[in-house]
Amino acid sequence: MALIKLDELTYPKVGNLIKDGSRTLLFPVGTLEGHGRHAPIGTDNFCAEEIAWVLGERTGWPVAPTLNYGVTTGLISYPGGVRIPKPQYEELIKTILENFLRIGFKRVIIINGHGGNTESIGKVIKDLIEVDRGNRHFILVDWWAVDPGPLKEVYNRPGGHAALDETACVLAYRPETVDESEFAPDEQCSIKPGIVVAPYSAAVIDNNEGDASPDFDRDKAIKFMDKVIERIEKILTEEIELFEKSFRH
Repeated sequence: MALIKLDELTYPKVGNLIKDGSRTLLFPVGTLEGHGRHAPIGTDNFCAEEIAWVLGERTGWPVAPTLNYGVTTGLISYPGGVRIPKPQYEELIKTILENFLRIGFKRVIIINGHGGNTESIGKVIKDLIEVDRGNRHFILVDWWAVDPGPLKEVYNRPGGHAALDETACVLAYRPETVDESEFAPDEQCSIKPGIVVAPYSAAVIDNNEGDASPDFDRDKAIKFMDKVIERIEKILTEEIELFEKSFRH
């Protein structure tokens, strides 16, 4: 199917889209923060956006413009980091989602590229379903956390921030933004139980589950992302079908 980018439509075409029955919208969100020396500060945005575009092509769901700023925390001290405080971010997300509903969309699938956004978005979407019950449907997708299967199948190693999975995602879709020569193997840290470090000691972070170093093989990266998106699409389809059955009157 042809990719439909909401911001590239004229307003009459948006109106026709709704009249023709399009009720599901994909909304990518991310942030700006350090992703090691090898990956761009916009990694979270690029990953969310590219995944949303692929899903849009496969399903016909239109894709909203990416929200490129989020709740950056432990990496805010690295150059390029931008933080929206949680209260302001939650108000912004709420306002945007309410506008999507006003336009006529019933369901918004939020493709999230940044873990710091998860708590705030989750809170907002739960608040928004208190009214017009059964006619609003939100799904938040933390793409890297949906299924560990693709990492095991393609790499047999764990992922992490700016590590194997995130680097693979941006390498698959925007390889020109990745600089393998700048990767610093000795500048990686782990999340350690009982220890809080601010800022993070390095901008490549694993989950203390083993070697999560990036792999710069683009063919592998593309294979990995194909599997990730297949899993996401399957889960979304199942969730939507179940919702429609549960709220059928």
